[in-house]
Amino acid sequence: MKIVYASFDEVPSYKAASTHILANCRKPMLRHRLILLSLGEVVLPPSAGFIHIPAAIREKNYLRRGEFFRAFVQQQLLAEQPDVFHFRTPWEGLLAGRLGLPNVYEVNGLPSIELPYHYRDIGARPLAILRQWEQACLEKADAIVCPSERIRQCLLSRYAIADAGRITVIPNGYDRVPMFEPGEDALPLKAVYLGTLNVWQGILWALKGFAALRGQFSLDIYGVGAPKVLQQAEKRILRYGLQDQVRMHGPLDRASLNHRLGQYQVGLAPLLKTERNAAQGCCPVKIMDYLNHGLITVAPDLAVVRAMVGDRYNGLLFRPNCLTSFVSTLQELAERSAELPQWRHNARLSLERFPTWDECSGRMLAIYEQIT
Repeated sequence: MKIVYASFDEVPSYKAASTHILANCRKPMLRHRLILLSLGEVVLPPSAGFIHIPAAIREKNYLRRGEFFRAFVQQQLLAEQPDVFHFRTPWEGLLAGRLGLPNVYEVNGLPSIELPYHYRDIGARPLAILRQWEQACLEKADAIVCPSERIRQCLLSRYAIADAGRITVIPNGYDRVPMFEPGEDALPLKAVYLGTLNVWQGILWALKGFAALRGQFSLDIYGVGAPKVLQQAEKRILRYGLQDQVRMHGPLDRASLNHRLGQYQVGLAPLLKTERNAAQGCCPVKIMDYLNHGLITVAPDLAVVRAMVGDRYNGLLFRPNCLTSFVSTLQELAERSAELPQWRHNARLSLERFPTWDECSGRMLAIYEQIT
C-alpha cells in the first residue's frame, strides 16, 4: 500500500506538531510505502524509513502560503496516486474529495478557530470560508482522528457529521524514559516551560506572577516562536524584574529534552481559557513530557487538562485566567514540597492511562488498513 501523509506544518522542527507527525510514521513505514509531504527546507534522509518531500515555501502571507502548499500537494498526489491520503488541514485536505482518494482527516486544530490568535485582522470572510472547507473535509473523510475527547465533542457540535463512529480519539503519546534520581526538593523549586509562546499557551500571561514567587521558584523557558514574540517575552522579564529568576532558552531537541527535564520538579502549562483551549480542545505534548519525567504539572482547571492531570495527585490546578490563583497554587506547592516525591511518583504512574507513541502509530496503521 502507498500512503501519502501531508501536513501544512514544518518538519522537522522543534514544535509538538513535528514530534506528533514523525511518531505517526513509525508503524506504517515498516509495512507500507510512506511519503511525507510537509513545509520546510530540510529533507529527512532515507534512513528515516520513509520518503520525505518538503516544500520550501517562503511566502509570508498565510493564505497565499496555503494555496502554494495545496498546489504542491496536488502535484505529488497526481504523481503518486496513493492508496491512502492522510492530511491535517483543509489546505491539503480539500484535494481528497476532488481526487476521490480514500483519506484520513487528522484534526489537531481548526484554522477557523486558531487563526484569529495569529492574525487579529484576518476578517470574518476568510474564517467563514475556512469553516466551509473544514466541513467539506469532514464530510469526505473515510476516517477522522483527533487527540482528545474535547476536540471530538467540538467537531460533533460545530459541524454536520453523519456518522460519529468515523471519529477516533488517539491521544498524544510518549517514549518512556528511564527512571531518574531526583535531587533534593529545596527552595527555590525549579520550574520549566516547553513549547510555543502563542497567546493561548498563557506563558507570557503567567510571567507577571513570578514577581511574587521570588525565593520560591525559578523558571526556565525553552520557547518556540517568532522573533517578535520572543522579544516580547524578554521585555516582560525585564519589566517585572525577573532577570535573575526567569531564563529564556532556545528549544530543545528530543535527546536534549530527555537529558535535561529530570533536573526540574515542576512543569508549567498555563493554558488560557480561550475558544481554542476550552471549546476546540487540545492534548498538550508538553504535559505528556512532564508526566514522563516525573514533573508536577501546574495548569488551569480546564477539561483538556483534567483529562491528563489529577488535581493534588500528579499536578495542581488553578482557576483559569486568574493570576492570583496561579500564584497561590505555586505557593501552595512550595509549602507542600515534602509531598513532591509522591506526586512525582504519581506522575509516572499516570502515564499508564495513555498510549506510547508506538501504540499511537499502530492505531493509525490499523485505520489505514481498515479504509482500503
